[in-house]
Amino acid sequence: MRYDEKLQVIWAMCFITSGLIFAMAFWFTPIIGVMAAAGYIILYVGLSLSFLVVFSGMKKLSTHMATTMSNRRYEIVEIQKELKHKYLRKKIDEGAYKRLMEKYESELTEIEVKLKELNKDRKK
Repeated sequence: MRYDEKLQVIWAMCFITSGLIFAMAFWFTPIIGVMAAAGYIILYVGLSLSFLVVFSGMKKLSTHMATTMSNRRYEIVEIQKELKHKYLRKKIDEGAYKRLMEKYESELTEIEVKLKELNKDRKK
């Protein structure tokens, strides 16, 4: 279960529990029930607004992370092209070239895996 789905389940459980408490309070004592109803309305509105803020923030964060990783992927590809160019012009030796290319290739692989996970989560 994804993080946002867990939050939605917790949110639903909070409202069901508070609804049951509200019904019991109203059933046993009407005066306290009216006060509980007012409190329940305030709680419902406050929680609804806060969860809307949280969910919209999570979506923005996911989009920002994807953009940042895509930019880094582009930078790595450009660095690799520059390294290849320097290697072909004999400005760096073969050992350094292989070491650097392996380093950037592993970082590129990690970024691509994270981007696939983010895209998969967005499609769900």
